[in-house]
Amino acid sequence: MSDQLLHGQSFWDRHATSDPLWAVLAFPDKRGGRWIVHDFMQTGEREIALVCQRFAQLQLPAPGGRALDFGCGVGRLTQALARRHDSVVGADISAVMIDLARRLNQYPEKAQYICTADAGLQTLPDHSFQFIYSNIVLQHVPPGDAVRYLREFFRLLGPNGLLVFQLPSHGESPIEAEIKSMSDDAYRAAIALDAPVPASIAASAEFALGLQVRNASGQVWSQPHVGPLAVGNHWLDAAGELMLIQDDGRAPLLQVVPPGLEWPVLLTVHAPHEPGRYVGEIDLVHEGMSWFVHKGSPTLRFTIDVTTNTGTTESGMPRMMKEFPVPQYPDGVLPSGPGSDLPLDFPVNGIPWMEVRELVREHGARLAYLEEDRRAGPEWVSYRYFVVGRSS
Repeated sequence: MSDQLLHGQSFWDRHATSDPLWAVLAFPDKRGGRWIVHDFMQTGEREIALVCQRFAQLQLPAPGGRALDFGCGVGRLTQALARRHDSVVGADISAVMIDLARRLNQYPEKAQYICTADAGLQTLPDHSFQFIYSNIVLQHVPPGDAVRYLREFFRLLGPNGLLVFQLPSHGESPIEAEIKSMSDDAYRAAIALDAPVPASIAASAEFALGLQVRNASGQVWSQPHVGPLAVGNHWLDAAGELMLIQDDGRAPLLQVVPPGLEWPVLLTVHAPHEPGRYVGEIDLVHEGMSWFVHKGSPTLRFTIDVTTNTGTTESGMPRMMKEFPVPQYPDGVLPSGPGSDLPLDFPVNGIPWMEVRELVREHGARLAYLEEDRRAGPEWVSYRYFVVGRSS
């Protein structure tokens, strides 16, 4: 193991000892042990559900068989993959994270965890995984080691298997960045209905929602400076717990919104194409950055019955996500106390996307889709890679 990886292991072990969930998802309002384990695991379920939905949109076959979650932390994504795959391996460099993941594991017959500092990926057989996934991990790894990990992924990926990973490409000056983060307290909005929502609507039908939107923060929302802001909606199941469609309609906000300003917005949405009872959720989104709810802003919700519409087909309709219920996880496993007082400067590295593309070609794989990604922050141009392994 390189000296840089040894340093990285010590870095993540320290964070895992004091505030492990925040070390994985460093939301400002969750620092200091304020993550609830169930809510934290729910983010992993939603992330994997969205990835599976993207496979369908890209007309890629949903992978089955065995999966690898690289940089698994305490198992946020490993557990979601265990609900979908025959078996899954979570791998992480931090022995402390792996110990917590094993103690939180609700699928011991399907999910296992390995510490790469002890055994490494080289102990895993060639072509033994049909799906390999890594998100917000490789960006914290020195570039030379990240390339070695990618080569290991290609060795482990089975014929026609799917590999999805996120990785920054190159730096971008915040002054020149098209999208810039606002301060956390700027993401506060109040959303209300102008008129009641209809009790029922035909499947796939389009309808408009009259809304009143107010900047409930003390900051100016200025799209010329921070990038596009909009009102958008999701569709949830009848209990309001599982997301079925993340993105439906969009309505842009005013270019500059001072604190306290309230104005009417008309949002056009489409009913889900399957009959049933649904919960609609309205939120504001900073495109390419964050939904406001993820910064602590309340959303608007309503319930509506969707009825059969014999005049439409499913062709071209938004594909439903498939979320699974998240089991209860024991809270006593995690460190107790005030949480981390360690510095916030997580290391961020990148590999130019042209070099990554050549690495894909070198291993006989196919880059099926390249998606712009903002998880490394506005200072980086970052991508998520959808790769199909060699056919034989």
